[in-house]
Amino acid sequence: MHVQRGKIARELAELEEQMDRAFERALAGAVRLPGGVDAWRPALDVYETERAIVVRVELAGVRSEDVRVVVDGEYLQISGRRCLSPAGSTRGDGQRHLLIEIAQGPFERVLRTRAEYDPDGVSARLENGLLTIELPRKDTGARVIAVRSQ
Repeated sequence: MHVQRGKIARELAELEEQMDRAFERALAGAVRLPGGVDAWRPALDVYETERAIVVRVELAGVRSEDVRVVVDGEYLQISGRRCLSPAGSTRGDGQRHLLIEIAQGPFERVLRTRAEYDPDGVSARLENGLLTIELPRKDTGARVIAVRSQ
């Protein structure tokens, strides 16, 4: 019976994750940050290793001082701002923008963490346009007990 409950819990967690992604896609065009400012959503990858959950975020052109990472045990929030030259601006050398496709301005991504991690061991580094956040796994205390016969 215990195995069945575990399977049901995993299936419910997968369903919840699928629903989260569906809502995220549905609302992607309507993301607004406080103050009514439109936000762009940087692409990200999440993977796990034996030691940690790793989140990589594509932040080309963003300075480390313009990024904020917040962990609270259940959620990981990545926010900040990418400031390139303003739309329609001209520089002293006569340069004038004709087309701007690179997203600029504020951004935010919020991920719900499903694995327990050590909040004191979280690290983040921005290198070559990729923000890498490592959430080290927390020892859950679960262990296999050997069964002996008498």
